[in-house]
Amino acid sequence: MNIQNDQELLIAFCLHLKPVINRYQYGMNLRNPMLDEIKAHYPLAFEAGIIAAEVIKQRLHIHIEDNEIGYLAIHIGVAMERKKMEGTPKRCMIVCASGLGSAKLLYYKLQSVFGSRLEIVGTTEFYKLRQMPLDALDFIISTIPISEPLSIPMIHVNTFLGSSDITKIEQAISESKLPAVQYIRKKLIFLQQKLDNKLQALEFIAEKIQEAGLVKGPLLQSVIEREAVSPTSFGNFVAIPHPLEPFADSTFWAICTLQKAIDWDGKPVQFICMLCIQRTKSEDLQSMYHILLNILNHEKLVQQLIRCKTYTEFVEVLHKNS
Repeated sequence: MNIQNDQELLIAFCLHLKPVINRYQYGMNLRNPMLDEIKAHYPLAFEAGIIAAEVIKQRLHIHIEDNEIGYLAIHIGVAMERKKMEGTPKRCMIVCASGLGSAKLLYYKLQSVFGSRLEIVGTTEFYKLRQMPLDALDFIISTIPISEPLSIPMIHVNTFLGSSDITKIEQAISESKLPAVQYIRKKLIFLQQKLDNKLQALEFIAEKIQEAGLVKGPLLQSVIEREAVSPTSFGNFVAIPHPLEPFADSTFWAICTLQKAIDWDGKPVQFICMLCIQRTKSEDLQSMYHILLNILNHEKLVQQLIRCKTYTEFVEVLHKNS
């Protein structure tokens, strides 16, 4: 994550941990009303929080449960956002066909979503675009399709900026051009399965991954240990189980959809994506998580994928929306 030298994070952790230690010593439990939102929107920070809790357990012999982990994750998430803001912002121009009002609406929406990571140099109509020097820009954001070739990339979005539009712009800003389908494997997509409970589902997927020879290590055991810390069901009929440590030769998703939803620690789940991370390479996990979450938070898309009966149909739906 490259946040190890963040002094603000160190101070925030130190200030936070003193009352955590006191609460543990006096047997007090702290409820975290934001826990589900933290897990759903900042999963990478939450995973880092789990690792932090393990370190605290080893050093101080204090058990930290998931409500407290959620608060640790907030501090890590803030540091991650701070790191993003340190980079040079990408420069873009908005091309809009439907008047100044809608262009301004898009302008302010982009500012609220991407903040200082995106510098919007102005808005223009399509016919004026040819008169403008584009070499100082990184890309164009347009509410109308532009068929003629430009010297820089063009991102076609809706005026009201949906989740798929945000994903496209996020990928352009982070320079992650690869689609979601890069993470799936045909032999690890299991559709319309009849499984009765969470453990059966975990055993089924882990066994298929092991049979494919893509992991080296006790995958199922590690996934169950991770679930014991905090369940990976995030709402929207989705669960993203994964091991506590990376065992895989490459980063991939193993996906299983169910004919009927099962109970996953209090939440109904019908779409399971077992996430396996490459063990030897440092890669941009934030981009991968961003692609994954934009799929799994998209209620209509998840339901479409659950209804798919063939691999070809599944990939077509996924490719169309990523």
